[in-house]
Amino acid sequence: MNGKSSVRYILALGCLFILTDTSQMMAANIRSFIEAVRRKAPVVYVGSVREVQLLTRTKFDIKARAVVSVSAVARGPRPKPSEATVEYSSYDDKTPMLAGGPQYQLQPGEKVVIFADSFRSTVPPGYLLQGKREELLQRVETLRDSLSKMSPDQLKLHEINEEDRQIQLALYEKLCTYLRTPYAIGYLVPRNRLTTRSTGRATLLGLTNRSS
Repeated sequence: MNGKSSVRYILALGCLFILTDTSQMMAANIRSFIEAVRRKAPVVYVGSVREVQLLTRTKFDIKARAVVSVSAVARGPRPKPSEATVEYSSYDDKTPMLAGGPQYQLQPGEKVVIFADSFRSTVPPGYLLQGKREELLQRVETLRDSLSKMSPDQLKLHEINEEDRQIQLALYEKLCTYLRTPYAIGYLVPRNRLTTRSTGRATLLGLTNRSS
């Protein structure tokens, strides 16, 4: 093999490695959005970002940590913690967004719904929704409605079965209940276990709302 052929071979091999790495990264990132990720999360909670901390910055990525005031727990151990932390990949004007994600730009005061391994977690693995309360409600309703319409083949694509679907639909109903009644705090319970006061407001099992 002469010099020119060697150079062309090395360049072609390098391009192949780059394309392979990119393809694998995209595949891994796509997996972050399937329903199985949310189904397997042992902790699901709603909260408000209280503080954002910069951990590390490189030319390609920013690692950040958000301190979240937990307002309600849809799935997870008791007692409910007052706060949680989540580490994530971010970006800004100096560090462009990575292709495929998931990356987030969280700000103090922003509302979040987090599917995670624990109340001290990194996403991914896991799933994070951010925005105003009304936006979160709309996005959770979209997840619920999309899941309810999935065919058997689509369930397989999302790596879940019919039992998983029913569990997740119940979870999304809990989240929707809270997001429609933001004054409530604590642990979310199924709708048929909710009690009401004379005001007609839904309350959480064993807890009162803020206006009490």
